Amino acid sequence: MSKFKETLTKDAGWKLLSVFIAICLWFIVINIENPVETRIFTANLDIINASYAEEAGKTITNADEIENTKVSVRLRGKRMVLDKIQQNKSFSAYIDISSIDMDSSPDEVSLPVKIKTGLLASDYVDTEYITPSDVDVFLDENVSKDFKVEAIFNGSVETGVSVSSDTIDPEYVKVYGAKGDVLNVASVKAAVNLDSPHNGQKVTSTLAAYDADGNILDNVYISRDVAVVTLKMETERKIPVQAQYTGEPADGCSVGKVTLSPNYVYISGSPDILSNIMYITLPDVDITGSTADVIRTYDVSAYIPQGAEVASNSDGRITVTIEITGREEHDISFNSDDIEITGTAQGTAEIEKDTFNIEVSGSGVTDDNISYSLDVTDLTPGEHRVQIDVSLPDDCSLIGQAPYATVIISEENQGETSQEEEAQ
Repeated sequence: MSKFKETLTKDAGWKLLSVFIAICLWFIVINIENPVETRIFTANLDIINASYAEEAGKTITNADEIENTKVSVRLRGKRMVLDKIQQNKSFSAYIDISSIDMDSSPDEVSLPVKIKTGLLASDYVDTEYITPSDVDVFLDENVSKDFKVEAIFNGSVETGVSVSSDTIDPEYVKVYGAKGDVLNVASVKAAVNLDSPHNGQKVTSTLAAYDADGNILDNVYISRDVAVVTLKMETERKIPVQAQYTGEPADGCSVGKVTLSPNYVYISGSPDILSNIMYITLPDVDITGSTADVIRTYDVSAYIPQGAEVASNSDGRITVTIEITGREEHDISFNSDDIEITGTAQGTAEIEKDTFNIEVSGSGVTDDNISYSLDVTDLTPGEHRVQIDVSLPDDCSLIGQAPYATVIISEENQGETSQEEEAQ
């Protein structure tokens, strides 16, 4: 033991010097082989704790933009440490959403960009710069809105065949997302691809949200991914329309042509229903006592068999005209001398000179079988407008109102005084 101690302590100074020189040589070699360097690392920016915003009922509206942001960082450290970061691909950049106070923060928040290197505490590096050093985070309230599902059809069908949706399941869906994005949604549609379609076929179609310009919106969520659309296949046919009349026109008149405008209608429906429709009959037109053409307009949809309907390219309104012939119209003129005064006025009645015109409908009208009278019963002295009574033959009628004549009632004593003054 004493010999070992002697050997250990012998030339101790030289031995300590040797150790010191070895340590120095080690540091020299390390500094030559593993010098301090700077190196730039890049990575896409990550968002961590995004669920923190979701739990607060908010959405990061620019999340895609943030995650596509390239972050550049220059690190200073030993070559071996920097190599370790690069070889392990342990460098990353991120922002932490949990650092936002969701109750009081505005809708736009700037967060610092942080980095991870994956190093141990002993692997020391300095961060010289980060670009960008911070990013803006835009927050918006999460909302939902109900939309009725519409069907759109892709593909072609046979000529004369139309395709529509009989039912869509579900009929309504909810659209979720940031308030600004949901407000941009105009409709939710199920795109149906037609491949040898048949009536009643059920097609599973993907749902998508569209804006007012017909563009698909990818930044919202729909409560269902797909909908089941039941197809309704219809054909169109040009169906003739017919109408009859009932009753008899006025005496001296007869029925001329019966015309329909248009005299057909396009209707749509399943082929088995349309094959049994030969024509459409409108209600009879009553012409009893008519002296002029009788015109009626009908909405033909009320008279189409169940299971069919007026096609979209047809108006569906039919005008029926029953022509009435044989009645003549006459313009008659007469003057005040032709009018008989009837009744007793409170004075002397005189009709002011004038010419009158009336329009009479009927056959065999002459001046001899028309009479005119004017009732002055109880009229007081002064000037009056009184309607003329026009008496016509039984088979004739007055078109419009009878004219009015001006009647002047004079006091009888004034007339006698004037005569006595003239005699003097």
